[in-house]
Amino acid sequence: MSTIPLPPALDKSRHSVAAETSFARSLSPEQRLAVLARVCKSDIELLRLNRHRDRLLAMRDPVPPSTVAAWKRLSAS
Repeated sequence: MSTIPLPPALDKSRHSVAAETSFARSLSPEQRLAVLARVCKSDIELLRLNRHRDRLLAMRDPVPPSTVAAWKRLSAS
């Protein structure tokens, strides 16, 4: 049985998690906030251009039961 080689980005023998995240870890909180703001601005622009915008915005993932239980425990304290 032959195996298909992984794409370079997924080959953990070539890249460690530390190497992959070194750029993000090197950022100051202000720089991270700026990156987040750019991502959010891009998302807003993509939504604006999407013809299914309203349908996409109406979609909601259900809250997992474990999260509901944790919220109830925290709220009770």
